Parts: sequence; structure tokens; C-alpha cells
Amino acid sequence: MAHYDLITGMDVLHAALLDAGEAASITGRYADDGKRAVRNAYWSVLAHARWPWAMSPTPNVITTVAAVTVSVSSISAMTVTLGSTIAASMTGRKFYLDANQSVYRIAAHTAGTATLTLDASYVETTTTGPGVIFQDEYAMPATVLRIWDPLWPRGWQWDPITMIDKPMFEQRYGRGAWGYGSGIVEHACEIHPQAYTSGAKGVTRQIRFAPWSEEALNIEHDYTLFHDLDFNGSGETDTPKIPREHRAVLVHFAASALLLGKDDDKSSTYAQLGAGKLAEMEAQYIPSLSGRVYVQSRHSAALGCT
Repeated sequence: MAHYDLITGMDVLHAALLDAGEAASITGRYADDGKRAVRNAYWSVLAHARWPWAMSPTPNVITTVAAVTVSVSSISAMTVTLGSTIAASMTGRKFYLDANQSVYRIAAHTAGTATLTLDASYVETTTTGPGVIFQDEYAMPATVLRIWDPLWPRGWQWDPITMIDKPMFEQRYGRGAWGYGSGIVEHACEIHPQAYTSGAKGVTRQIRFAPWSEEALNIEHDYTLFHDLDFNGSGETDTPKIPREHRAVLVHFAASALLLGKDDDKSSTYAQLGAGKLAEMEAQYIPSLSGRVYVQSRHSAALGCT
């Protein structure tokens, strides 16, 4: 067991247990506490910053769907009858009539039929006429630990899409109302999960765009890749995706958590060691941007010549 050289998650676990004054064992109640502490430290460090070594080698691509224009024959309570069938299922998308633009979610729709079931009884005055079905919420893959903005639609000629928090997003674009509607996508925010998935031991996260695009887009973004440790002592599944020379940061934070559980004053010392190591990593991998542009004397910024 290479406690002096942190090659695997098992090595990190053993070192954290020893620093916390426990036996370096991977079995038993305290070993389980140690695994939890190492995992928590690992995921927190991975998501802490835009580490180049923690990023997915390829961006995630969200493919949005184009809006669907419909003609509504009638609406009664939660049932919308369309003038013609729609081939694909519209379940999960949103609907509004042009006359009032109050947005409802489509709770159910069977592909190839002309009947929509809304998520609430329709209370607007106008119940016939042209309408729109659109989608502004999209699921994220389970491999995404942290989304990094900006998000770039391919072939985009406008500013990239930036992430903002949900309260600010809803203050600006509304919720349950047409709001800004469609147009050039400006912002995105993470919203409620689409589902809780016991098989994947997690949640299916969702992102919402506003204004929503009437056209289909491929929107790509960088992200920190989710990775777990299984503490088997070898292979891809137990090799932390952190440079070898910096894996001690996991030991420091995990030992701090274990010592805190024992009300040991040394917990704060290990937390400080972890914070110091994290600052060292930031200085090495996260560039500082001043926002200034410097032009060398032999170049002319005004004339564009050398």
C-alpha cells in the first residue's frame, strides 16, 4: 500500500485514515466514513475550478428542437384538441395560444394524435386559434459534474449564452408566462431535475434557455467530468483525475472531515493545509485575467500595420 505515493483512491483513503489517527483499513465502519470523506473531498475539488485536467475531452452538445406551430380547435379544462395530428410526442414541451401567450406544460401527448393534456386547467378566455409548442428545458447527461459557461451555439453570430442563477433568470424572463418569448438566446440556468434516477445513483439535471429559439440549435459547452473512486487499488476506476503531485489535497480535506467527526482540534489544521494546497493549484492552473490589451511598440493598433 503506497501511502507515501498517492497513486489510487485506496492510497488516498489509507493516508487520510492514518492522518486522522486510525488504522489504514478499507473495511469496517470507520473505513466507510473514510471513503465518504474522500469522495466528498474529491468531488468538491473537481468542481471547485475550471481545472484543465478535470474537463471532458469533448464538449457536451445540447440539441434543441424547433418550435411547432399548431391550429387549436378547442380547449376544455386540461384537454387541447388540435386541427391536425402531430407525428412526434410533445410530452414535456410547453404550449401557448397566440391570443394570450400564457404558457402551459404538456403533461401528455401520444405521438400521431391531435390531443394534448395540459398540466393544469386552461383558464384563459380565448380557446381557439393559432398556437405554438416549444421546448426550453433540456436534460443534462449524468457525466456532467459542473457546467462551465459560456455556451456556444454552433454557427452563432451573436454573443455566447451565459449562465445565471435561477432567481435572476426568473426575475428577467418570468415563469409560467410567455415573458421574453422566442428570439436570440441570451442566458441559461440550471433548474429542477428532470428525474431522480436510482439506477444511476443520482439525478437527471436540467438546463433552461431564454429567450427560447424557434429554430433547432446545437449548443455546446465545456464541463467538468463526473468521476467516482471505487477504492479497489488499481485501474481507471480508482485513479483520481487530479495530477499526482496535487492529490495530497484530497488527504488533507478528508482527514479534516474525519477529525471533525471526532471533535479533534487538528481538523482545522488539516482544513488549512487543504486550502493552501488548493490555492497552490489555482495559481498553477487558473490564469488571472487583467482585462487590459497591451500593444507592442513596433505595432500600430490604430492603423493595423507593423
